[in-house]
Amino acid sequence: MLSSISIRSRLDRSSETRRPAATAASGACLRSSSRRTAFSLIEIMAVMAVITMTAGFVVSALKGLVGGNAVDAGATKLGGLLNLARSEAIAQHTIVRFVVATNWTPGDADGSMRRVSLWAWQPESGQYLPITKWEELPVGLILEKGIPDYVRTAAYAQSDAATVRGSSVLADDSAAAASFAAETNFGTISTRYIEFNPNGSARIPGSADRQAIFVAAQGYADASNNITHTAVAAGHAANWAQLNVDTLTGRTHVYRP
Repeated sequence: MLSSISIRSRLDRSSETRRPAATAASGACLRSSSRRTAFSLIEIMAVMAVITMTAGFVVSALKGLVGGNAVDAGATKLGGLLNLARSEAIAQHTIVRFVVATNWTPGDADGSMRRVSLWAWQPESGQYLPITKWEELPVGLILEKGIPDYVRTAAYAQSDAATVRGSSVLADDSAAAASFAAETNFGTISTRYIEFNPNGSARIPGSADRQAIFVAAQGYADASNNITHTAVAAGHAANWAQLNVDTLTGRTHVYRP
């Protein structure tokens, strides 16, 4: 009996001796785990740098997508109005002008080179009258003053030089022949135009070229109609739409870079 008690006593003392060691080992393990789950300042900075770079790429991609959508929408609107002008000329058996505002009302430069409308010849009154309201291009899109050099280096122009042969009534040298003073509720607006004939053909005032060319790009104009591009690559507009009106048929073709 004494022997049994003695053995249990020795076992209890042995267990008490080992317990602090186990507790110490457990604490060390927890401290080690705590150290492993913490991040150093360098690691945090590296993660933040990656997040910043990724966000930059995403924002750039979104800007490009939004800009591309604006160009698409602008090309669709311009093409639709050009086709409508031809259709109305045939249907009404009269001359219909596709008119671009080159100098909108004073104090509203935002409308210059961005607003367009259709005007039809009215034999009864002996004048051109509007048959559509003034349509505005999407925000951030503007019509170029002429045929810019960058379109001539586009892939479609390199494969077919005829796509960039033509005239632009928005060029400075077309001012005398293609100007039209549009009398509106806003006052007299300076414009340029091409016109569609009752047989569906088109005419470029002051030019015998086969194609009338309009180029819409991302940008804006100041009060003097100086254009600044907002999306630039290699020193010129990065995204645009070129619309060619075949004067023989009156049909419109759209080209994109």
